[in-house]
Amino acid sequence: MRAVSVRRTFALCASLLSLVAFPAAAGATSTQTEIDAATAAAVDYVRLQQDVPTGAVPGFGGDWSATALAAAGVSSADVHGPLAGDPSLQDYLLGEYTEPSWDEDPPGGAAVDYARAILVAHAAGLDPARLSAGSNQPAQLAGRWNPAIGSFGEASTNNTVFGLLAMRTAGLPGWGLEPLVSFLRRNQHDDGGWNFPAALTPAARAEAADPEMTGAAIAALCEAGLPAYDPDVAEGLSYLRGLLTNATGGINYPFGDNADTNAWVVSGLNACGVDPQSPAWTTPLGKTPIDFILSLQAQSGPDAGGFEYQSGFGASVYTTQDALRAIAGAAFTAVPPQRQDPSLSRVRPLPVVSTGTPVPHVLAIGHGQGNVRICKAFAPAGATLPEVLAAAQTASSPAGCVSSFEVEAGKVVAINGISAENQDQAWLLRLDRGAEAIAGEQPVGFGDLVALRLGVNPGTQQGPPGTPGQPGAPGSPGTTGSSGAKGSAGTPGAAGAPGRAGKTGARGPQGERGPQGRPGRNAELSCKVRRRGGDKPAVHCTVKHERRDKSARR
Repeated sequence: MRAVSVRRTFALCASLLSLVAFPAAAGATSTQTEIDAATAAAVDYVRLQQDVPTGAVPGFGGDWSATALAAAGVSSADVHGPLAGDPSLQDYLLGEYTEPSWDEDPPGGAAVDYARAILVAHAAGLDPARLSAGSNQPAQLAGRWNPAIGSFGEASTNNTVFGLLAMRTAGLPGWGLEPLVSFLRRNQHDDGGWNFPAALTPAARAEAADPEMTGAAIAALCEAGLPAYDPDVAEGLSYLRGLLTNATGGINYPFGDNADTNAWVVSGLNACGVDPQSPAWTTPLGKTPIDFILSLQAQSGPDAGGFEYQSGFGASVYTTQDALRAIAGAAFTAVPPQRQDPSLSRVRPLPVVSTGTPVPHVLAIGHGQGNVRICKAFAPAGATLPEVLAAAQTASSPAGCVSSFEVEAGKVVAINGISAENQDQAWLLRLDRGAEAIAGEQPVGFGDLVALRLGVNPGTQQGPPGTPGQPGAPGSPGTTGSSGAKGSAGTPGAAGAPGRAGKTGARGPQGERGPQGRPGRNAELSCKVRRRGGDKPAVHCTVKHERRDKSARR
């Protein structure tokens, strides 16, 4: 177990304190009414920036605006010109992400670009894995997997953070995110934060971190399932809290406090369930990061509703989408919101792809101990799992995702030379967000994310025994000279009591054992597996005693 330093202990305590109520600081933070008004004004600003003939929100950050609109409850499918036939922002993004340049094989683009496409498409009400028969953005990102570092593309915190956020959005299971979490833990700076490049050496980790990247990094860690009190997340929160500017509530930045930096920090807090308006994030003068962001919203003129990077810079789409997403309570993407017409689907209908059409898939294989392979592989829509594995063995990006596999009696029993050590293990398959099942010959549909891991065989899991029921009633007395009648079966539980003997006869036979009931809430189960030669193992379980510790377990 990794030792926890004094600094880590302080950071952890500080993080926990951020969740505790303190007396209100002097002054007042922005009210929810003010935040709602600022959100509505920012939505109007973004709508006005749209290019009506194409549906695009042009300029740097225009595509990201789909995530901000979704956070504010506005569907990109409803953002269009005044006429019913005008193209929407969703229409534009679908056309953009299905351009041939997005579907190179092997993927040649930057990993972070594919990650952005996933986060934006998801918020815009598009399925990023099923944009067209050949366009699967999670598969494109998977094709940039770098097994040497356990991340995507070149080693950088930026690639790792947004790759993790994107793959979590695409449905990669938690075990598939473990290498990315490990990368971020290894590359945390000594001051508790992160920077855009990877910190691969002690000297690099000794350098000052960046608050923007720290906000994104804690968002990624929390989205991966880490709590705010995890030591590494707590250190990041402590680092950021130490940068609060007393007079404004802004996060101090080397080039000056600005809306974008504060928005990335607030998005990180949102992802970790930390209230940016809580007492712990309120300065002695009563200011919070939300107050600072709202102070940079233009109130009148052509920029009304938009946000400035710094006072006097003028509003921009990029800064506005950052600020809008943050004050609306989201991290770096958002679920597709309800349409203006509630009868319309939140997610655009999928394209029709015929069975047998070659389509790209994400293939993730977990060998245990954080050893994960991720790749892009083509296989016909509707192909069986063994056919998908065979396709990946022939060609994948990166290469070598599947070196070998074995199928016996319709079940996948080995992948890459790794098989179950005993009957308690099996190769398990999860397609997209479905339930895990023993990997066999399941059909793999258009765009399905294929996740395989070696885990506990569901067929060997034993349910706990029930609590003993009441004993069976005793048999009635026998007639004179004969044995007593057999006791009747009791209610579910322990053996029935023996029948009483007749006046001069023998004791009645023992009552039947009632069926086993359910365990008491605090019963502790003890099980042993016994094997005899080549026979199947026998599992024997007993209830030892009642637990006294009733503390919550998470």
